[in-house]
Amino acid sequence: MGKVDTLQDILHTRCPKCRKGNMFQHNTLNLRMMLKMYRTCPKCGQDFMPEPGFYFGAMYFSYAINVALMVTFGVAFEIIFNPDNTLITLASVFVPPFLLAPWNFRISRAIMLYVLGGIKKDENH
Repeated sequence: MGKVDTLQDILHTRCPKCRKGNMFQHNTLNLRMMLKMYRTCPKCGQDFMPEPGFYFGAMYFSYAINVALMVTFGVAFEIIFNPDNTLITLASVFVPPFLLAPWNFRISRAIMLYVLGGIKKDENH
């Protein structure tokens, strides 16, 4: 059950230490402010910026997520609809990652912090 909880916490971009505080200050659909992160957890005070430039590595997780989305949507579209037009197939590959980019950005940062941030879950919270 622990791995499922961790996956849910990553998808909800919760603090890796207390699992209660949000990493981001605004809702994902607030496109103007969706990138704004808290410097520290609003619940437990955990620092979300382990070092300068820490989140540059998140682009590798973002890339992997985008490739998975493109392959999944492209193959599913081909199997389900079998289109004759190449432009329709290309749209099925590129549109979903574009629409899911705000979530991809946030989840990539959460994965980076959970995997490489060196933060352990505090069982007391």
